[in-house]
Amino acid sequence: MSVNPSVCKLVRNVLTLNERVLLSGIWEHGYFSYTAVGATNVGSIKINFLKDKIKTNKGFLSFEKDTEIAIEPVEEMERGDMIGGFNFGSTIVLMFEAPKSFKFNLTVDKTIRLGDSLGWMVEEDSDVTPLVDELKETLNHVVQTLAEQTDQLITTVDDVIDAGVEQLAACQPSDSDEKVSVLKE
Repeated sequence: MSVNPSVCKLVRNVLTLNERVLLSGIWEHGYFSYTAVGATNVGSIKINFLKDKIKTNKGFLSFEKDTEIAIEPVEEMERGDMIGGFNFGSTIVLMFEAPKSFKFNLTVDKTIRLGDSLGWMVEEDSDVTPLVDELKETLNHVVQTLAEQTDQLITTVDDVIDAGVEQLAACQPSDSDEKVSVLKE
């Protein structure tokens, strides 16, 4: 089934109905799981370090018994490492334990791409207030600069329009313009 957000709202448990590959383990703050969920027409789910150990998308409604593969030695991933992919696209479900100091930087329905940050750890002894204040000050400066530049641009456009109107008013009618006005009368 599709994993489009509108379908996920209508079909209960769609992410458990579709084909999926679950990777789970432990990281420095506890449990972590990464679940690749295949959607309609997904060619296959590929996990780079499993290579030929798994075969996905064996056919519609081919519900086989779940397969569990123990990976020995344990594969260690580094920040930003590519885990795998889909041959046609789908979705990823992440679940993990984190300390209270972990702060997400996500919004509802935000698309996340390879390399995007999900959040950050705030060291419990650190105070982020100076950083936030500096960011606010920088943003206020940017907004003020943009407002000033917009005002300058509007003034420049108004000046150009005024100059054009003055030039048109100063133009002497040519002989052909006089003939046109005579014909109209």
